[in-house]
Amino acid sequence: MAKRYGRRDILTWGAGASGLALCSPALAQLGETVDMFGVPVPKLLLDKVKLPGKSLNMARTIAAIVELEKQAALRGLPFSPLEAIKPPPLLPVEGDFYGASVPRLVALIDRSEGRDAETAEKAGALLADVHASVRTAPDALKPAPFVPSTARNFATLKDEYRMLFETAEVRPDRKEAVDWQVKMIIQSRKRYEAVALDLMVPWYFIGAIHGLEASYNFRAHLHNGDFPLLQRTRQVPAGRPLVWLPPSDWESSAKDAIRLLGFANQSDWSLERTLYRLEAFNGFGYRGKKVPTPYLWCFSNHYDRGKYVSDGSWNAEARSRQCGAAVLLRALVSAKEVVLG
Repeated sequence: MAKRYGRRDILTWGAGASGLALCSPALAQLGETVDMFGVPVPKLLLDKVKLPGKSLNMARTIAAIVELEKQAALRGLPFSPLEAIKPPPLLPVEGDFYGASVPRLVALIDRSEGRDAETAEKAGALLADVHASVRTAPDALKPAPFVPSTARNFATLKDEYRMLFETAEVRPDRKEAVDWQVKMIIQSRKRYEAVALDLMVPWYFIGAIHGLEASYNFRAHLHNGDFPLLQRTRQVPAGRPLVWLPPSDWESSAKDAIRLLGFANQSDWSLERTLYRLEAFNGFGYRGKKVPTPYLWCFSNHYDRGKYVSDGSWNAEARSRQCGAAVLLRALVSAKEVVLG
């Protein structure tokens, strides 16, 4: 959440085109400033502030409003009757800003409509941005969340996997995280291929599991991320591998994890079968909750919330923080690193 500043601790923007007052002690506390239309604005305030809807850079919007009002006066645009209703000062503080900026922008449009198309258009664009920063779509207009099948057999789920994969979109705020995942898995490709060759399993299948189960830690077991490799696993599945080469043989431990669930030496690695096996690795428990599993779909439009926060413990409001395997695979396909049949 953005840090809140009290009215005495921040810039106070007075009403009117030129009414701008600056609290210099607060300015000194906020650090380096940038000149914006002759106004020293702390760089700290130029960062985007998260509001309920679209992200809005309030300091830049304030400067743009002040400049438009100044230009309207210089161009001799008549005052609007709406300006008789004095709005509160423009404050770059969440909660105050919408009510302060909307009246001034509406008045600017009223002053310039039919007289100065450029000013009207600029004010209209700013007003649309301010509105978007607080608007949330009515529930009745939101697309209904996808409810996955409660089945667990491949034949029933096959078409669902294909449909979800083809319609999956990375959430904008997660794009950088997904890009990092792609770089990470490609960087480690040779190690995954060394394991995959023995097991007749695609390298990216092993890489996706490694990211989800161990956050790409080659010093932990692929089964569940248990550390160190010097010891057998402690969490489910516990006591694995039965035979391996400690203290640092990640490869033989990884092979045990893949063999344990019967994934080795399988011939069908189509898209649908790959996603089915990935979900099976983690379990089908999310289907009972009618939530698309984050193990596949987290960071995409198909998953919002609902998570097993520990074995058997469900929290409907919790959100997974890991990139889903299907989302990662789709990104690998887009990067032309993987071809899925």
